[in-house]
This record gives sequence, structure tokens and C-alpha cells, in this order.
Amino acid sequence: MQIIVLGASRAGLALVRRLLELDHDVVLVDPDATSIAKKRGVDVVAVDGVFIDIDVLKEAGVQMADAVCAVSENENQNLMATQIAHELFNVKHVISRVFETESYNLFDEMGYVTLSSPLLTVDAIIGELEDLGKEKVVGFCDQNVLGHHVKFSMIEPDPDLLGSRVRDLEDTDGRHVFGIIRHDHLILALPTTKIEKGDKLVLATQIS
Repeated sequence: MQIIVLGASRAGLALVRRLLELDHDVVLVDPDATSIAKKRGVDVVAVDGVFIDIDVLKEAGVQMADAVCAVSENENQNLMATQIAHELFNVKHVISRVFETESYNLFDEMGYVTLSSPLLTVDAIIGELEDLGKEKVVGFCDQNVLGHHVKFSMIEPDPDLLGSRVRDLEDTDGRHVFGIIRHDHLILALPTTKIEKGDKLVLATQIS
């Protein structure tokens, strides 16, 4: 995808690096985009200028952009820039970084995606605290199987389960051992299958 990142903040540069790793075409826009990208060793197409300037956005290729992500430290400019991209240039996917305000939810109601940095940080910390003492979930996905909603989760089994057979495992949450990931391969679980060191369990839960 062609993605424009507005703002060479730490978050902006981290986003650019990740997008480049995912092989997206990225343009970074900031008043000091070129110098900051060079200083931080980020090999990205850079456009210098204020990103709420229509001509600057045009230079960055906003007319052809699949998405615009405004992640500067200036909330008002982030919201203004995504409005310009969405309403004037018909960019379908616009994401704006905001801070804890009482008004940013209004933009969500208008179809914009707004991400609150403080709230995301708090949510992440609370999530970590709530997970203390729980099993480590290393992946999950939802699938529709013959009209039924099934959730698959992949967990690392407790060490004391090593050597146990699938038929010996109990789960009070209504989950069933669907398979085992062993050496990066999926093995369908049989009642006699033993749990080995390094295995990950694939659990299935019927939601509806």
C-alpha cells in the first residue's frame, strides 16, 4: 500500500520503520522530515513541509495514497490533516493520533479512526497486570466453521504438562485441544498425543 505518515515524532519514525519492514511504500512528511530521517538512519521518501498544507500533501502524493496516518505531537494538526486527506482527497483510510481530550470521540462518530496515546498506554498496562498469573496466549484467531463462530487460541503449556497426553488435559473454559504446533508444523491432536517440550497447544472454543 501507499501510506503517508505525517509527523516525524518517535511514534512516527517507529511506524515508518514497521511499515517499511512490511514492504509498504511510505512517505514521511514533517517540517524536518529529511534531516530527521537521515539522522535516525531511516531510509524513507521524505517531504519537508507543514503537513496541513495542501500543496505539501500533494507533493507527498496524497491523491494516490491508500492511507494517511497523522502521528505528530500536535493533536489539532493531526485531526486537521486527516480531515483534509479524507474530505478533499478522498483518502478512505485515515488514522489520527490524539491525546486524552473530551472531543476526539466526535471524529470516531464521523468515520475517522482516532487513537489516544495515553489511553492505549493505560490499556496496555492494565492488560499486562490482568494477565499476571494467567496462561500465556501467544496467538489467536476467529473463524466461521459451518455457520458456527469458533475461536482458536495458541498457548504455551505449563511445564508440568510435559509428558501428559491430550486425553488427560482438562479445561474448565469449554476449550478443546485442536492441535499442537511442534517444530513450526501443525499436528492434529489425538487422545494419545503426548505434550513435548517446545510444543504450543492450539485450543478451540465454540462461541456460537
